[in-house]
Amino acid sequence: MGAGSGAAGPTVRPAWLPRHQFPFTGRSVDLGGETVHYIDEGAGPALLFVHAGPAWSFIFRDVIAALRADFRCVALDFPGSGLSPARPGEGRPTMAGAARLLERFVEALDLDGVTLVVHDVGGPVALAAAAGQPGRVAALAVTEAFGWPLGRENPAVARALRVAGSRPVRWLNTATNVIARLTAGRHGAGRHLDADGRAAFLGPYRDRGVRRRATGLLADATRDSAFLRSVDAALRGDLADLPVLLVFGGASPTVKAGFPEGWRRRFPAASLFVLEGGHHFPMTDDPVAVADVIAAWWASAVRPAVAGQETRPAPALRPSGRGRRRA
Repeated sequence: MGAGSGAAGPTVRPAWLPRHQFPFTGRSVDLGGETVHYIDEGAGPALLFVHAGPAWSFIFRDVIAALRADFRCVALDFPGSGLSPARPGEGRPTMAGAARLLERFVEALDLDGVTLVVHDVGGPVALAAAAGQPGRVAALAVTEAFGWPLGRENPAVARALRVAGSRPVRWLNTATNVIARLTAGRHGAGRHLDADGRAAFLGPYRDRGVRRRATGLLADATRDSAFLRSVDAALRGDLADLPVLLVFGGASPTVKAGFPEGWRRRFPAASLFVLEGGHHFPMTDDPVAVADVIAAWWASAVRPAVAGQETRPAPALRPSGRGRRRA
């Protein structure tokens, strides 16, 4: 299935983003006056990749390249991040606003029977959107994300996000681009990137406006407890029967903070994959292992939930030797 009727044609590729670093055709769609850049690759069951925070769709690059032979892979940049321009005069981004935009995006592309692949603050954003249109969502693959208020269950992470989203850090990041530079380092998304790859990842942050907005959702994740409580309620309500896959880096602070256990309390039957030695971006630490796990889980757990939909067979799991699966 191709892009829906709300989608526009290919976009102009920035000079700083060579095709070998981002081997996809960029597209854009207008959503109520906001231009959203996205990629739409492959054919088959739909996977929607959602990251919301100080990164962009580049982090899913290698996983999408590995999956697009068997799946339709869609990934967007929220306004003011990645390749999507900010709407003039728009204030600081919020999770609730991003969720509303994501709902409009799903409708514009007419995505149905979709599996959400979420990361970081993209978790609660995508889950809130899913709660607004549960009939369109078939399954949930969680990579290093959460879906509940952090203060009680994960206080150390809440404190770290409160600092990262603070006004002094926002000022510092606007001036120095420190967050993106750290993310592009060996403990972030840039762990296995060469110099050209890091330059491509850092491309959008040449814009001081992108740097200024980068911490907005981190701050909102510590402030809007009502939004996060509504997401948690959806996990225990309308979304409770979804097949769920959990993917975490074995060396990530989220594992120490108990994120996998938080998900298993809500979804006892969830599959858990821990990438040995992986950090907060397991999809960049070992994209082949993560892609194989998603494909094998989709074939065994999601396909029955979308019985009747014509799909091509998903590839079998090819163990990389770096991760472990837990029942």
